[in-house]
Amino acid sequence: MIPSTPVPSFTPTVGLQDGSVLQKFSDQLYGSEYGLTAQADGSKANATRINACNSVVTTVAGAADSVLLPPGYVGLEIFLVNAGVNSMQVFGSGSDTINGVATGTGVAHGNGLSGIYRCLNRNPTTGVAEWFRVLSA
Repeated sequence: MIPSTPVPSFTPTVGLQDGSVLQKFSDQLYGSEYGLTAQADGSKANATRINACNSVVTTVAGAADSVLLPPGYVGLEIFLVNAGVNSMQVFGSGSDTINGVATGTGVAHGNGLSGIYRCLNRNPTTGVAEWFRVLSA
């Protein structure tokens, strides 16, 4: 499961670390989900929520079926694979943008492609996160 907040900084010490912080760190790096189905109506409102940092969508039955990124915070990275037979639409959560594209529009993620979505900024006033992505060839 993706942590809802960033992993806090560690205090340099030879003592013990909080186990819940270490679990957040592990979840952020190694959490995975496989066999997701992109929502068939292609809308943001009903999009399938991505809940792990490594996610594979195996069913994209129609063009522009949709998935939804989690709320972004600086440093959060999602590795997303479209193993379906059609292109899917990827939306940001709330007002979050992807590569500067409005959240209501989303971005196309072609079938057979993998992509890294990384949150690089979160406006402290509006709470809007800016995601950027790199797609495979």
